[in-house]
Amino acid sequence: MSFSRGDSAQDFVARCFYLWLPVIDGLFLAVYGITGKPGQLIVNLDGLEWIRWMGVACLAISLMWVVASQASMGAAWRMGVDVSTRTALVTSGPFSVSRNPVYLGIRGTMLGQLLVVGPWPVLAIWALSELLVQIQVRFEEEHMVRLHAHSYVEYCSRVRRWL
Repeated sequence: MSFSRGDSAQDFVARCFYLWLPVIDGLFLAVYGITGKPGQLIVNLDGLEWIRWMGVACLAISLMWVVASQASMGAAWRMGVDVSTRTALVTSGPFSVSRNPVYLGIRGTMLGQLLVVGPWPVLAIWALSELLVQIQVRFEEEHMVRLHAHSYVEYCSRVRRWL
């Protein structure tokens, strides 16, 4: 993990995204799993069980995508911006279709969780996750431009941020 206890916006966002968001999400899911009482649903899903099954599929595919993306990074894998280590620019595998495949997979898992569980707290967690991932990706892309200069800019011209 590459974020410090510093007071910068970058450190704050990284702590929120990598630490506090998973803690909040995990606690909610634990309470939901133990009690079976998710709270008020956003919409009544009675008769729409197929939405939950779409969520399960989204979760499964997204988790496999995250694992494959992290594996394709090899030694270049980091959480957060690590200015002290120079890493290779990975452009193959999932990175040939998305500049941020790990975050794309995280976005998919959060959407899947929303479709499966469905109450308003999950909607709030999903919205917060979306905001934080958008900010974190921009911090990391700025770092990649500084680290890889023209190579990264050229890569960005060929491969979209998400899909």
